[in-house]
Amino acid sequence: MLGLCLALIDEPSDKEKFEQLYYSYRDMMFTVAMSVLHSEAVAYETVQDCLLKIAKMIADFPAPETKRARALIVIIVRNRAIDNLRKERREEAVPINEEELISDDLLSELLSEVGYRELVREITGLDDIYCDILTLRLIYGYSVEEICALLDIPESTARTRIYRGRKILRERLEEFYREK
Repeated sequence: MLGLCLALIDEPSDKEKFEQLYYSYRDMMFTVAMSVLHSEAVAYETVQDCLLKIAKMIADFPAPETKRARALIVIIVRNRAIDNLRKERREEAVPINEEELISDDLLSELLSEVGYRELVREITGLDDIYCDILTLRLIYGYSVEEICALLDIPESTARTRIYRGRKILRERLEEFYREK
């Protein structure tokens, strides 16, 4: 698998970066996939899919030793595993359309009042679909388009999850602020 992925990469520095990611995270990737799928064969296939995806975008991927890289890999693997589980069960996701978005001004206001650590704590306490997307958007600063590419989801789904996640987050932070 490593050889195939390296063949997709042109730059020597990117090949080295991918090798570091591969050796550092391949076992963790398999563990994450197994926790969702409970099938070694499908988990192995999921990890391969994710490695190919990472190889294709390696130039834009964070450095291997960063928390950002680890978080992104966990999110990518978990989402791919969930997608594979759905395919296996032949379930179809129904798209939800909500146009209204909570502005980034709200985030700035919350950060100044509540603080970064509380924001991160509350985000990690959300359901995975909101936690993943808000982590990428609010903590790591990815654009909606980048998030769509990373998570293989349509833009409308990404925007809906961001909207709903921010709404839940705002409610939780308002409760936290009232308690203090």
